[in-house]
Amino acid sequence: MMRTLIFGVTILLLSGCAGQRVPEGGPIDTTPPEIISVYPAPNTVNYTEKKIILEFSEYVDRASVQRSIFISPAIPNVEFDWSSTEVELDFTEDLKPQTTYVVTVGTDVKDVRQGNKMTNAFSLAFSTGEKIDKGIIRGKVFDDKPDGVMIFSYRINDIEPDTLNPTHTRPGYITQTGKDGSFTLTNLANGIYRLFAIRDTYGNLLYDPEADDAGTTADVELSDVDTVRSHVQFILAKEDTTAPRIQSVGTADNRHVTVNFSEPVISVSRASFVIADTIDGTPLPVTSLFPANDALSVFTLVTARQQEGAPYMVTVHSIEDHSGHIINPLADRKSFPGSGVNDTLPPAIASLSIKDSTTMLLPSDSIQISFSDAVLCSSDDSLVTIRQQDTGADVPDRIIWRYPSVCIVRPLAPFTMRQQYTLTLHWKYVRDESGNGYRDTVSVFHFSTIDPDLFGSIEGSFAGFGSTFPVIIEGSNIRSKSQKHSFVKVDSAGAFKMDLLPEGNYVLKAFEDRNGNGIDDAGSVFPFRRSEQFRYYPDTIRVRPRWPVDGVILR
Repeated sequence: MMRTLIFGVTILLLSGCAGQRVPEGGPIDTTPPEIISVYPAPNTVNYTEKKIILEFSEYVDRASVQRSIFISPAIPNVEFDWSSTEVELDFTEDLKPQTTYVVTVGTDVKDVRQGNKMTNAFSLAFSTGEKIDKGIIRGKVFDDKPDGVMIFSYRINDIEPDTLNPTHTRPGYITQTGKDGSFTLTNLANGIYRLFAIRDTYGNLLYDPEADDAGTTADVELSDVDTVRSHVQFILAKEDTTAPRIQSVGTADNRHVTVNFSEPVISVSRASFVIADTIDGTPLPVTSLFPANDALSVFTLVTARQQEGAPYMVTVHSIEDHSGHIINPLADRKSFPGSGVNDTLPPAIASLSIKDSTTMLLPSDSIQISFSDAVLCSSDDSLVTIRQQDTGADVPDRIIWRYPSVCIVRPLAPFTMRQQYTLTLHWKYVRDESGNGYRDTVSVFHFSTIDPDLFGSIEGSFAGFGSTFPVIIEGSNIRSKSQKHSFVKVDSAGAFKMDLLPEGNYVLKAFEDRNGNGIDDAGSVFPFRRSEQFRYYPDTIRVRPRWPVDGVILR
């Protein structure tokens, strides 16, 4: 009877251990799980068994573990056998001889109580031969959310590198970034490696363009005399692989046609658009155009007078997006009926870069005026008057037209600090192409200039890329998410200076501007184009008012 009772209790205890349960009670668990023991021991050689055992420090979500285990070279058909906090990986096929294997456990592993994730990826290396590969690549992903990014690595010695396409070829070696974006690839054989940082949205160990954020870097070579490579850096961006399309075309009146594109476009001119009657081919001339939004994805065309109800077709030529994709030939035209509504509305101010009585300008700032329509200005010299309020003196200015609807008012000499100004717009000099305008009417706006004592500066030098491309220093204030980043070019001697910086803690980054667009480029996965080189200054720089920071050296 006693033996039967003991047997029953044993069965109950074993049954309790077989299920995965969250421990009850106690304080909130904030400790991330970690691996506390493994089999075989790290760096074991001549390994002949077909299993691996991992023990975690606490109960972990089993599905998250099975999704986060990566083996290089790949081993198909791995079976998972769980017991409490321990998992055994059983291989159904023999391992390759004379091969170093690396089992990586990624940072997506989480515990069952609070969902805490592992802080860093874990790697276990062993070899079926007499030696184990020793190569190491270390680096970091710089991003707002740097954790959990996959690092794909391919040994490209025996392939044509230009044919490597991660959209359908899985990596030979893999790891995952930790909370701070850092990563380590271990136990690599000698050779040349091409690395990609991929935010693997679908978890398929492939690169999915426009779904996955991605970054590239220069190829890395490991050898007997250079077994460790550090400071491999990535930034991430979502690659644009889609050409722009015309989404819609509309008319507000018989002199305006608005074309809406699927994304922002560049290289836009009046010659980019051709409009014609689809029945008799009669052209409808485009006399001017202007952007209808700040994103430059909507443009309004000013045309000759349309025939009401006429079946027109607008065709777009040669425009492209910021990634260089020319407009999709299957979506580069759209039909619309001519409008019978006369254009009777005079131009108005669509936007102004100064807000009345609230804007504080820097001495070198210009003022932008955007009108609601393309305008004909009869006198640029008289369109705007800027006056200093204390002295009553007029400020000489120059008008620059960016578009027929957008002008830049630039003072010929810098504004004076700590002064009040008025800007007067004289509407009598403004007409649209239909002749709509105002009589002798003015609009007056007030603005001030900034006190320089409210700002600081950062001055220093940069050296290290060894290329002929321009180098730009980017400064970002981590205490103000809304503050725009500051950009300055490094001069020929390697010096730079950032002036008029609001108080805060700044992070500096230097990057080579290979394509001349003024921003750092994450590169292209396929076809491969390495990212622009960049370096971060290792410390945060405190900027205070009236307190210049100099001697900053980026290497």
